Amino acid sequence: MSTVSSTSSSTNVLRITGMATGLDVDSMVEKLMAAEKTKVDKVKQEQQIIEWKQEAYQDIIKDIKDLQSSFYDVTSSDKNILSSSNFAGFNVTGGNNAVANITAGTGAKVGNYTVKVTALASGAGISNTLSGKALSTKLTDIDTLDNTDLTGSITLNLKVNGGSDVIPITLDNSSGDKTIGDLVTAINSQGSGNVKASFSELTGKFSLTTTTTGNTASLTIDSGTSTDLSKVIGFDPAGPFPWSVTNSSSGAVIGSATAVKSANADVTITPPGETVGIPVTNQTTNVFTIDGMNYNLSGVGTSTITVGADNDKVYDKIKGFIDKYNAIVDKIQTKLTEKKNLSYKPLTDTQKEAMKDTEITNWETKAKQGILRDDDNLKKMLNDLRSAFTTPVDGTSFSMVKYGSNSIGLDFGSDRTKPQHIDITDSSKLKAAIATKGDEILKFFTNVSTSSDATTANSENGILTRIKSVLENNVGKTGISYNNAVLTKYANKQDDFSINGTSGSNTLPNQIYQKQQLIDTLNKSLSKKQESYYQKFAKLESAMNTLNSQQASLSQLSGS
Repeated sequence: MSTVSSTSSSTNVLRITGMATGLDVDSMVEKLMAAEKTKVDKVKQEQQIIEWKQEAYQDIIKDIKDLQSSFYDVTSSDKNILSSSNFAGFNVTGGNNAVANITAGTGAKVGNYTVKVTALASGAGISNTLSGKALSTKLTDIDTLDNTDLTGSITLNLKVNGGSDVIPITLDNSSGDKTIGDLVTAINSQGSGNVKASFSELTGKFSLTTTTTGNTASLTIDSGTSTDLSKVIGFDPAGPFPWSVTNSSSGAVIGSATAVKSANADVTITPPGETVGIPVTNQTTNVFTIDGMNYNLSGVGTSTITVGADNDKVYDKIKGFIDKYNAIVDKIQTKLTEKKNLSYKPLTDTQKEAMKDTEITNWETKAKQGILRDDDNLKKMLNDLRSAFTTPVDGTSFSMVKYGSNSIGLDFGSDRTKPQHIDITDSSKLKAAIATKGDEILKFFTNVSTSSDATTANSENGILTRIKSVLENNVGKTGISYNNAVLTKYANKQDDFSINGTSGSNTLPNQIYQKQQLIDTLNKSLSKKQESYYQKFAKLESAMNTLNSQQASLSQLSGS
């Protein structure tokens, strides 16, 4: 049987085989190659197992990242379980936010609070009225003083809070097009966060103040400052230099300007149980905390609030964390103990061609079982997480036991298939501890050690702080996907050496790449082997052609 075939190796070759022998050469070569191809299939199956393991790892990493985003996001106090506000069992009602925004934290008392703000803490500065002007007004169009010219290079040299370092502000107005808005931007961008400038188009006021508030703040306009800036800022160009303003004195200003002296906040607070307001002394800022109450002053006036107990808020936050934590550790534990089904191996391409999609899916589901069985990295992580709960927290009397005076109603579950599972064995005990020992509960869960010694730090850290550390050691910090943490380094693609063709550490991407290198090598060997078989059959064809030719010649001789 003669056949025409196209075989592929490094190039496409058109073959006409079996013309002389009548053999089905392609079929025979395919059968001869079958045993050789099983070597490639075996390596592909090994590679597939590694890829499945990588996918399983990445699925676990995603779950942990979700936990971190929900409970360890430092950008949001509500999503940062280590924030003391999450362990403050209080709610606040009433109040006037135009005067102060007030929240209750750990250490606050239940009852009514009255806050009277007579004056906000202020920085030192100067304010000048530029009537009829706008942000878009050119500096050269400000003519409040005679014979002034704000063109060329404009310089404003400042000093703040009694410091000796000059903060230089420069603005190039050679074109004459710079505006009030440009000057505001230059001061705010070049002021190193020490000063701020603003202009109100409603009032026409240009203001320059220190960002530091309180009676220690001061502002100095130093020598070297462009004199013509006086018509914008408001200092008297005829007055002595350096020009300055403190909490008690100021330099001379022009008629449309006012020096703003620095001052502490003037505020009194009447806490629960008191009938007379207590002055808050030496308060240099408008944001402060006293006796567990957080105050953010915003205006002059009086605000009264009521603080009530809200222990369910703390309990719900702890329970929410435990529920999400349990879902992850239970899933990992299941993967660690799942038995391998040796009857199901990864399918070869040939096997898949003979199956339906649903059959392939069902088969691969069984083939993936046990892919993470007894995985060392995951076992160590679970052991470290368990230790985070079992190691006593220094300075607290609580422990992870079901019974006893030091129990807070938390313990490991009794289900042996879920040894890392945390149970709230007695919710009333946990709620009672939250209500009566709030400071100790806060320390037990969230304390952060300042010790540089690792052993001491671990003993002093709260349970949730320890868990945060374990998770970061394994998947990195919140919001960072690729890093050198244990699981991500082992599984994620930053170590995918197929990108640069080199070998590295024994990560899963590298193992996958090494298998691919072996597959490529075997395929090249297969191509050579296949070519050698065709060459042998070609020689047989040639020999048969020669023999047939000789027979034809003999037949002709006999016939003649």
